[in-house]
Amino acid sequence: MNKQPHPIAVVGMSGKGKTMAFRNMNPETCGYVNSECKPLPFVNKFKHYSTPKTWQETYQQLIEYAKNDSITEVVLDSFSEYVDDVLKTARDKFKNFDIWNFYNEEIGKLVFIVKHYPKDIFIIAHSANVEDENGVTERRIAVKGNEWNKAGVEKTFTITIFADVKVVEGTKREYVLHLLSDGRTSAKTPPKFLRDGEDTIPNDCNEFLNRIRETLKQEKR
Repeated sequence: MNKQPHPIAVVGMSGKGKTMAFRNMNPETCGYVNSECKPLPFVNKFKHYSTPKTWQETYQQLIEYAKNDSITEVVLDSFSEYVDDVLKTARDKFKNFDIWNFYNEEIGKLVFIVKHYPKDIFIIAHSANVEDENGVTERRIAVKGNEWNKAGVEKTFTITIFADVKVVEGTKREYVLHLLSDGRTSAKTPPKFLRDGEDTIPNDCNEFLNRIRETLKQEKR
């Protein structure tokens, strides 16, 4: 297991292949937290698989997977479901500014655990168009509330990749992962994980994770 895990966000609109990107993860060592509680779009062979019903259960599951020595990487599907559930709880329990104080605090707790997670962790998230303080619109991780929109949840992640689908040869669909920003998204990947002239890769997070681990292994030699 990588001693310096890189938290990775996999971002995109619905139908762009975010969840499908995890179809080749090692079913013995990957802990999959499906807080969306939707059937996976591929055969589910994960030994460590959970469908928590609340954001509190999701948070606890992440902690349990972090302690499990047989798990070397974790997927949270999804950040978007988590924060929507937090907001529902906040609106049920509080009023006015207290709603957003609770919301921001609980997102902050999740962000903290992701940032300090002891294993490689992928967070799936929906995207939204967000206008920054300079009036520039950028596609980012969707989150409600000005505090997180201004800061950008992406700052938590070493790597942010955007799932997309391209139509080639007229009708053929090609699902890809964008590693770098085209000026319209918050995608980012450290240069050491890129190959010459590369800005997109096939829709396969396991393949990309293996590349990251091999790169870091070579650094230590």
